[in-house]
Amino acid sequence: MREKRSSQRIVFVANGVVQCLHQRFPCHVENISRNGALIGVEDAACELARQEGRCMLSLPQGLGASAVDLPAQVVHAGFGLVGLRFVGLDAPQEKSLAEIVGKAACEETPAERNASRLYARLGINTD
Repeated sequence: MREKRSSQRIVFVANGVVQCLHQRFPCHVENISRNGALIGVEDAACELARQEGRCMLSLPQGLGASAVDLPAQVVHAGFGLVGLRFVGLDAPQEKSLAEIVGKAACEETPAERNASRLYARLGINTD
């Protein structure tokens, strides 16, 4: 059965920072869409995000540009992965997110649509 999503997930391998309860944790983004993202974090950060329910995801925008902060609601969390839904974005945040997703979509290869670091972490061979 295929998932029904309002926005296509794009493989987007990037490092970022997630902030929960005034604590900042490094994270890596597995995939992203205009509605949310799947991020990998250490287990302690994953548990804190689950308990808090809301966080801020900071993503790089490119060379010389400052990071964009995206407020998010935690949709699910466990095993070092946190699913986020972006909420309450203002116009500049939406524009920055659209640029990030657009650039990621242009750079995504057919092989990446079926594979990511997530699959490697789970031991799934996509060859």
